[in-house]
Amino acid sequence: MIRKVCIVSREMEGVAEAGGLKDAVRGIADALSESGIETTVVLPLYGFVEPGEKIGDYSIPVNGQFVTVSASVRFLGGIRIILLSAEAFQNKKAVYTYTEEDAPSPELIGKGHLDVHQMNVLLQSGAVRSLLEEESPPDIIHGHDGHTGLLPLYIKPYAAKGGFFERTGVLITIHNAGEAYQQALGSPERTEMMTGLSQEDLRLGLLNGKVNPLLIAGIFAEVNTVSPGYAREIISKKDQYTGGLGAAYRNIGLRPKGITNGIDPRLWGFCASAEKGKSFHKETMRREITAMIYQGLPEGIEYIGACPDPSVPWVLFHNRFTEQKGMEELLGLPIVKHTSIPYAMIVYGQGDPVWEDALEAQCDRSDHWTFFNGYDKDWTNRLFCASSFVIVPSLWEPCGQIDMIGQLSGALPIVRRVGGLKKIRHFRDGFSYSHHAENGLGKTLEKALWLEDKAKTWVWMMRRHAENIVYGKRSWRKVLVRGYLPLYRKAIRNIRHLRSFRHEQSGRNDS
Repeated sequence: MIRKVCIVSREMEGVAEAGGLKDAVRGIADALSESGIETTVVLPLYGFVEPGEKIGDYSIPVNGQFVTVSASVRFLGGIRIILLSAEAFQNKKAVYTYTEEDAPSPELIGKGHLDVHQMNVLLQSGAVRSLLEEESPPDIIHGHDGHTGLLPLYIKPYAAKGGFFERTGVLITIHNAGEAYQQALGSPERTEMMTGLSQEDLRLGLLNGKVNPLLIAGIFAEVNTVSPGYAREIISKKDQYTGGLGAAYRNIGLRPKGITNGIDPRLWGFCASAEKGKSFHKETMRREITAMIYQGLPEGIEYIGACPDPSVPWVLFHNRFTEQKGMEELLGLPIVKHTSIPYAMIVYGQGDPVWEDALEAQCDRSDHWTFFNGYDKDWTNRLFCASSFVIVPSLWEPCGQIDMIGQLSGALPIVRRVGGLKKIRHFRDGFSYSHHAENGLGKTLEKALWLEDKAKTWVWMMRRHAENIVYGKRSWRKVLVRGYLPLYRKAIRNIRHLRSFRHEQSGRNDS
């Protein structure tokens, strides 16, 4: 029986927020706590996060020196939050990237932190040290993404028979296995110096000449990812985005389980009066938003381009601006055959400055494009509720949450059929197009707009069905019971099996 779980992450909704990972961590933690399971989440205490009540100081080896990490505790509902404070965290004003306030130089604004590996070491080692001070160990340590892939090695000295973590299982959830997201370190010698971990163990996780935390996790712990479709893609011989991680998993006999992320409708409740996304309500929302453009936008939101027409359907793109998210296909929309049905293209978010500049230029050329640069939770809700469709043209997508938010708010998703986006069923709860389809996004959007104009009852029924799917299958409570609790139990059962069999397999492959 699972009684106590510790989650380790770089972000969480309500404390430190950045990407979609924040919602998953909060959703799992809430579902665990509401199920009566003692739940702790360990997070960095960034410079923008409020500390809790101090509980201890720990000396952590990093790069051959010892760094002091202080831990404090506070609560978020029934969730206990341990916040780890160190200079590497305190001088950061955002979770993953430099801001104007903390960037060492102007060219690093919006770029990833230079000391990211040191931050990850402090998080993982600090989390284990704080748990060692507890009266009893957790049944499961649940780490998220490559930032936490070394956790099984950090608990290894205390996991032998009679050790504090003897009966503690470790699960690492991969939210994005793209090569740039794996947090790959250096050589075993360099990584030993940085982490204080055994070079013998680190060598087992070598991939492309670097110690790979996600390969380490696959050898010494249980690993899953955030949709069945993405799990299949990772280990497929056609895999082209993981830099060989999928092949390495196949070599050690690992097939990660795919558990589709859930969503908490309570966090996206702005549309509670939307009457199942009926069009008249959406037009009312669009008029409210256009009025706000002239009266004043939320702090942190910059408006560029045309003022969108509230009388036509709005098509929303909301995501990080990276190549993975399909920015090239998005910017190619105006060159496909323009639909006879007028619409407004709303682009909202932030990311790589190169893409932001391209979007500004696009808005200068197109009188039906609007770009809202920045992020605000209430503004996000408003845009979803006002939009008829949300487009998700990602080149690869581990799970997809934008599509589920769209389903909850009556903005039917239009997705490329990859990874976790394969859960969208064409013409039933959204629209999808083949990964290889020429102008797939433009053609599918044109079809959706035609239906919105000519077959309103059918589209209304699709919106009802999409919302029912989310409430019926995608709540975090259901995902926990059907997916994560069985996997937690498996991680506990397989502790010694994983730490022996895969260890031997990796050793043979390495030789």
